[in-house]
Amino acid sequence: MTVEAHDPRPKKVQIADALREEIAALPAGHRLASLRELADRFKVTTVTAGNALKVLADEGVIVSVPTRGYFVQSPRSAGEAGQDADGPVNRDEINAIRSEIQQLAARVAELEKHTQLPSSA
Repeated sequence: MTVEAHDPRPKKVQIADALREEIAALPAGHRLASLRELADRFKVTTVTAGNALKVLADEGVIVSVPTRGYFVQSPRSAGEAGQDADGPVNRDEINAIRSEIQQLAARVAELEKHTQLPSSA
């Protein structure tokens, strides 16, 4: 499957739309194909495939688990969309927290690199 050159929508949107239809039939927690597999399937770069997955993640259709992949998010009825048990979900706040976690993970990895004991020679 390839993206359509004559389609006015950006490639990432075309891919996200195609995946959205497929994801609707998948159970919550189902792991999606890797970026490389999706890029090969749609004949695009891994960056474009990643951008399509970001569109779906931003919509709450899928969730990204660092170093593990992308997974189908549990479906919610239209009445629940945008809310959880504590009230409305603030997507900007969630995205900010995700960004902070990623930055902290990178800092921890860097610190672990610097604190490794030198080998005895």
